[in-house]
Amino acid sequence: MHLDTARWYALVLLTAIQLGFSICTVDNGLSDKEETSQSILDTLPRYVLYDVNRPEGFNLRRDVFIRMASFIHHMNKVSDYHWILVLPPWHRLYHWRSSNLVQDCLPWSLFFNLDSIKKSTPVVELHEFFQMNGLRPLDAQVTLQNFNMKSFEQYPDFSDKWEVVNCKGQVQKEFWNLNNLTFTKSLCISFQGISTLLADIVQELQPRTIIFDHAELALHNYYGRQEYWMIRKSMQFSNNLHAIAKKFKKINLTQDYLCAHLRRRDFLYGHPSDVPSIKDTAKQIIEKLSLWNDIKTVYIATDASKTEVEELKNYLHPYKVFKFEAGKKTLNNILDGGVAIIDQIICSQANYFIGTSKSTFSFRIQEEREILGMPLETTFNSFCGDNIECTQPTKWRLVE
Repeated sequence: MHLDTARWYALVLLTAIQLGFSICTVDNGLSDKEETSQSILDTLPRYVLYDVNRPEGFNLRRDVFIRMASFIHHMNKVSDYHWILVLPPWHRLYHWRSSNLVQDCLPWSLFFNLDSIKKSTPVVELHEFFQMNGLRPLDAQVTLQNFNMKSFEQYPDFSDKWEVVNCKGQVQKEFWNLNNLTFTKSLCISFQGISTLLADIVQELQPRTIIFDHAELALHNYYGRQEYWMIRKSMQFSNNLHAIAKKFKKINLTQDYLCAHLRRRDFLYGHPSDVPSIKDTAKQIIEKLSLWNDIKTVYIATDASKTEVEELKNYLHPYKVFKFEAGKKTLNNILDGGVAIIDQIICSQANYFIGTSKSTFSFRIQEEREILGMPLETTFNSFCGDNIECTQPTKWRLVE
């Protein structure tokens, strides 16, 4: 029976769950039943796993990867061991709305070019980690949490710090629906600071394998600096997704085009002053197009309803308006996450881009355009709310 890539990985991990990871365990020269000498253990790589707050979206998770990758770089500079980052599988996210698709336990290779990432950072997929680590419990589970906010409001302290504390609320005991992932030690740590501060925790615990939950609490070490951009540039999308975007452009976007990313849905309630009406969206697009006489085509990337998209197309007539719609077979292969990435690829290559203020989706496109060397004036632009003059996005420049 033929299975597409995403379904194959989901089936592999599901079977692994049901069989206690037996199909993911290989002979690595060590026996789970025998005590392994410390000298042998010291020659083996050490692994960091991580997870983030479940509601966080795709593009925030990409940002957390950069922070954790920077941490791994630091560990491999200051430690006597070789540290590898284990990539957390993707699960169904808020914007992945195709309920008929299997969208859990998805590997990074479905969306990203791992060969490119590995040139910058030592990483493995979760199923590869299980092949190497077998059934052994992780040495430590660390749940990161904020310091007491009430005391912070009274006595603000912005210094980097951490301390072992009693856990707030319920600690996550099951990651990625894998009930056989166990831990020798579990503790909660109030954490405030940059990701390299996690090295102090590792130094204290001396684990061979460790997982950090709520890794989003660790901040960037040097946001926008050389290391940030080195890691960010390595996060290239998969060749398959680039090929699909290229084919779509070859058929539909044969001339110069403007890309508009219009965030709707939750932004209508979370950031109402930043999201224009459909009519005002069209008005702002036409105003931009009037400055670029050669552009007669508009590409729309949006989570708006089909009704709103059709309304926008009507307002933009007679300009040509396109939106990527994946066929059934393509959607089964690339899933909702792949469709969103194709939007980002096409928008990053547009002659002009206008995004949604405060949207990480738009921000990631601006980063891609900066990496591609697109002009500033065609990149850092955002829609304003109806009849409001708003601040345009900060121009984060690439640092080589």
